[in-house]
Amino acid sequence: MKPPRPEPNRPEIAPEEQGAKYWYERYCEQLAETEQLKRRVKELEEQFESFNEKLRKLSGRTSKTSSQPPSSDGPKKPNRNQRKPQRKRGPKYNHPGTTRNGFGRIDHAELLDVQTCPICGGAVERQPQGTQRQQVAELVPNLVEVWEYERPLYRCPACEWQGYQELPLGIREGFSYGGRLSSVVGWLGYGGNLSWSKQRYVVESIFGIPMSQGSLAKVHQWFCAALQPAYTQWWSWIQQPGVRCVDETSYRLNGVNHWIWIATAPECCVLFFAPTRSSAEVKTLLGEDFTGILSSDCWSAYGPQSAVAKQKCWAHLERELKALTTSRFPENREFAHRVFPIIHTARQAHRDYHQGQLSLTELQALRPIIEAELADVLKHPLQGRWAADAQGLANRFRRHWSDWFTFISNPEVNPDNNDAERGLRPVVIHRKVAGGARSDWGAQLVAMMFSFLESMRRQGKNAVDHLFELIASSGCSPPALSLG
Repeated sequence: MKPPRPEPNRPEIAPEEQGAKYWYERYCEQLAETEQLKRRVKELEEQFESFNEKLRKLSGRTSKTSSQPPSSDGPKKPNRNQRKPQRKRGPKYNHPGTTRNGFGRIDHAELLDVQTCPICGGAVERQPQGTQRQQVAELVPNLVEVWEYERPLYRCPACEWQGYQELPLGIREGFSYGGRLSSVVGWLGYGGNLSWSKQRYVVESIFGIPMSQGSLAKVHQWFCAALQPAYTQWWSWIQQPGVRCVDETSYRLNGVNHWIWIATAPECCVLFFAPTRSSAEVKTLLGEDFTGILSSDCWSAYGPQSAVAKQKCWAHLERELKALTTSRFPENREFAHRVFPIIHTARQAHRDYHQGQLSLTELQALRPIIEAELADVLKHPLQGRWAADAQGLANRFRRHWSDWFTFISNPEVNPDNNDAERGLRPVVIHRKVAGGARSDWGAQLVAMMFSFLESMRRQGKNAVDHLFELIASSGCSPPALSLG
């Protein structure tokens, strides 16, 4: 016979002694605990949705939905069903032709005569018609010529002057490389983004001239001295009234992160190497009392800068709005779908003015209407409030309210900051090749050289020829090589 099973420990509760009040209090406690757990679950679900949204944004960021460069998108095979229709190849209709008819000069002419028949070896006769001519541009074996200048010492019996004849233009005392060769090397380093080792390779292998690392460093230091006067003039011009697009990008000096700032004008461009990304650098670049129109992104350093008017970049904001169109939250999608038509209307009006379809008065009259439409979107969110991402953009709209539609009141201003970004793109490419600068003068040369190249591009001038003019008229010999 099995032993009796022990009874479980039961709470010593006598329900008949507790009464209805006791059980009602227990029910209220359980109900409160249940409601608290429900609120906690709801909070955790909201946090989970928020984290999922952030993860989706971080993992799905592309150059079309953020400010990261297209090179970071990585290779991706396009969907055949989503491929854009290919534009017809060739020039547009009524496009002016640019057919090249020769080179404008003939340095050498050579007659290629046939003496005997290549088939049977018999004599041939030249025909009066059917001559073919072909012009070909080709490198010569000695692409660079080496000159030796002999300068006897002279003395004047009348005034006791004693000295030598001056060297030709572009030749510097005690330096073995002329101005034109140095100018080409300078363009290879910054316009062509070749490293120092590749610059030496081009000079030695293609030009046939030996060049040491120290001589190459002297060439680059020569550029510093030659570009300084023109760089100072461009900087003074940038601080004059006008439309100035400003931007910045990082650049390392001896492994420490610094910044290169850029300010553009239609005629020239100035890049400025600085240790910080603060508003003090903006004031150094544009001056304390700038009286022009400042176009930039929404970085806080541009806020304290004085200006007659400011224009914030719509391109940056449009990328963030495009990212909201695929958000999991309907408030974000609704915000983007309501703001995009307003942007399209403003941009189209700006284009219509430049195409002669709108007068200046008609264009300027649209600004209060467009601003009222945007204000209505901000004041009437979906379901009483916007989601976090949409609310962040709404706060940005309010924070820079007077800076979004300056391009409608002043149509010479562009609605984006692409002019400055295009000016910085060569610097970014050079940064990837060089990895940064190793000396203060090297970092300063990067800013001056790219200021020069971009200014020459804007003026439609030959960069190599004008660099030769600058270094030939600089009036100073190449500085001594500094290893610091």
